[in-house]
Amino acid sequence: MATSLLNETATARDLLFGGQSLEPADALAGALHERGALNTRVARYPGVRSLAECEVAREANGLLSTDVFDLLIGGWKKYDALTDAARRTRDAQGTEEKVELATHQIKSCHTSTVQLFIDGKSAGTLEVELSVAFKIVAVRCVISRARLTAIETGRCAVTGAIAVDGNEMVKRQCGFDLPGAVRLRGGVPLLAPVADTTTAAHAAEPTGQTLATIARWCADPTLRNEYRLWDGSRWTKRVSNNGRESSDPLSALPRSSR
Repeated sequence: MATSLLNETATARDLLFGGQSLEPADALAGALHERGALNTRVARYPGVRSLAECEVAREANGLLSTDVFDLLIGGWKKYDALTDAARRTRDAQGTEEKVELATHQIKSCHTSTVQLFIDGKSAGTLEVELSVAFKIVAVRCVISRARLTAIETGRCAVTGAIAVDGNEMVKRQCGFDLPGAVRLRGGVPLLAPVADTTTAAHAAEPTGQTLATIARWCADPTLRNEYRLWDGSRWTKRVSNNGRESSDPLSALPRSSR
């Protein structure tokens, strides 16, 4: 297990390659070369192995910007004990609840595909997978105003790995104490931006005189985000994921959402 602790801005890149002298993309290319991950793909094309390894490593490197603690909070949002406390403290202003979580695990996987072309010909498609697993012990969470506002106790071991076509290239584990590790300034929202968001997987624009004239958060009809803001007459570029707002310009909507 790595001795260095992760901080609240840690990414998968920090987890897997923090403290190393090599750039992550170079380290990934080296792992691909050492394990011969692309040998069968490029056997018919002498002299291009290194170039292919660098290209796959560059694409895999894009997954490493994933925020480690966003994954942790995202996993916690699925725990009934926390979301139930969030609803109670949202509906009863001024209340605070402490929720104890016994030893538990949270796992998250993210995949990307890389289509490899050599001399304009396809050499196949590879699947790159980033997996992050948390093992958490003796956590006591403080919930107020539907937000996670403090972590009083707890320990965590987080393991990250990058695999190409099911073959593990890099794996690393770090341990840290949870108090102060998660971004708690202002609290971390545990519920959707508003209580009455649309829950359909393919939400159409709000309909009816009342809904159409009220700004509200709804399930994102583009399916790229959890929620998108309807301003009362049209969809906006404001979106929300895991309780955090950002901007995502609107593109073409599914036909059923127009």
